[in-house]
Amino acid sequence: MRKIGILVLAFFAFISGCNDKEENKIKTPKMQNLVGFILFKDDKSAVFLEGKHAPEKEDFELSQDRLIRKYKNHVVILGLSQIENKEDLVAGKKMKVWFNTLKESDPPKATIKKFNWL
Repeated sequence: MRKIGILVLAFFAFISGCNDKEENKIKTPKMQNLVGFILFKDDKSAVFLEGKHAPEKEDFELSQDRLIRKYKNHVVILGLSQIENKEDLVAGKKMKVWFNTLKESDPPKATIKKFNWL
């Protein structure tokens, strides 16, 4: 008899724990943003220098690898697969980009959702 009481109590505890008010709600991450400059761009990605200071004119002639080495802690590689107007991205203009997740790598990477010129 005592075992049945414990089993019934455990069953009700299990059932009450599984009854969550927020059923099947998937939380989407908030959009993050960065302000900076495009230094280098190809068809699938761009090198983005975050910060408020403009890069030097000579920087726009450097290769992607040299830019990453020069601005090691301030560069983000932007994936361009989720934007339609890739041709509007021009190196040298100050802009703001929005993305969901900044992937931890060296350098960090993010796939932008939208951008805006400042």
